[in-house]
Amino acid sequence: MDALDGEPRAAAPALRVEGLAYRYVRHDVWSDVSFSLEAGSIAFLTGPNGAGKSTLLRCLAGWDAPAEGTVELAGRPFRPERLDQRRSVSFVPDVPAFYDDLTAGEHLDFVLRANRLPADDARAAGLVEALGLAGHRDQCPSAYSRGMRQKLALVLALAVRPRLLLLDEPYGPLDPDASAVLSGLLDAARAEGAAALVSCHHDVPGLEPDLLLHVEGGRLAAAVPGRG
Repeated sequence: MDALDGEPRAAAPALRVEGLAYRYVRHDVWSDVSFSLEAGSIAFLTGPNGAGKSTLLRCLAGWDAPAEGTVELAGRPFRPERLDQRRSVSFVPDVPAFYDDLTAGEHLDFVLRANRLPADDARAAGLVEALGLAGHRDQCPSAYSRGMRQKLALVLALAVRPRLLLLDEPYGPLDPDASAVLSGLLDAARAEGAAALVSCHHDVPGLEPDLLLHVEGGRLAAAVPGRG
């Protein structure tokens, strides 16, 4: 039986990346990127501006195609065209995009329906409340501040209970209180078995990573905190 048609292997990491490379024409943005992220763990992705952090996240989310290498989700080759695999991954880019003619509440309803979750889903309602959007559901995201748009994108990403979260600079637009709330939500998702890869430029409040990834000069280095 094709491995894609079977159940994910219990021992397989949530995300495994092997020999990934990305190029613009003849210029390597990065190459030979390899690492694994276990279920129930959080990795921080750091590096200078222009090092390719956003490009790496876009490749892992299936938005861009790498020049070389493989990506596996829960032991299965990632094929972005497969709806079941896409449903297991939530990606929040550095600038989230929304539909112009839908309110925040309608965005959430749409995402819940698309993922076969009830419109009155208690988890989604709790996320809206926790991130301070309960009184703004009837507004369109175009009327939101940058921080509020980021909160909405995070609500949509977390509401679908993904196995893998890919977050590009999620803390940047948030105030300190919202940053603390996000750290708590990510820690709770980790406790439930989700894996998260979070790019960041600064210390993240109240959240300890299980893996540190740093991309610079076209190469990625991985380290476990406390092990040098």
